[in-house]
Amino acid sequence: MSLQELAQQMGISTCMEFDPSLLVPEWRVRELCMENKCGNYGNNYMCPPHIGALNEVKARLKKFRKGILLQYSQPVDVSNDVHSVMQIKVDFHNKILQLEDSLKNDGVKDAWGLIGSSCALCEVCKARTASPCSYPDKARTSLESLGVDVVALLDRFGLDSAFRPDTVTWTGGILY
Repeated sequence: MSLQELAQQMGISTCMEFDPSLLVPEWRVRELCMENKCGNYGNNYMCPPHIGALNEVKARLKKFRKGILLQYSQPVDVSNDVHSVMQIKVDFHNKILQLEDSLKNDGVKDAWGLIGSSCALCEVCKARTASPCSYPDKARTSLESLGVDVVALLDRFGLDSAFRPDTVTWTGGILY
């Protein structure tokens, strides 16, 4: 079964190949992280500044030759059902890990899954207490935290980037 078929079977609505060179970390996006409106800047191991400076991110991205852009959407009352929104986020994270494992099982040695938004495997990230990560093999960063303008990326591919009150859509990917 191909990666696209597996993704589709998992309910992932978008699964498209792309050239990772299109992922260009931007300082203006990183500055949004630094504003810390989400509360994760410095408080989540998969968010800045823990994931490295932009030059380090750019160097890591250059190692990959292929990418798969993924989107996972589910109906939910986005404003009033935060618990479900977070559960869908974790579900997407786990789907990314499954797809990453599938690539590794097919002989891909270096696959890097990128989730939607910040890592939420733990209710409270251990970064807040400077304790070691509880899931170092499962924790993943997002395109946003790398400094990638996800809305511009989706627009480039002609994909819907609108935020809706009745549906949550998480965007991530896998580089290999």
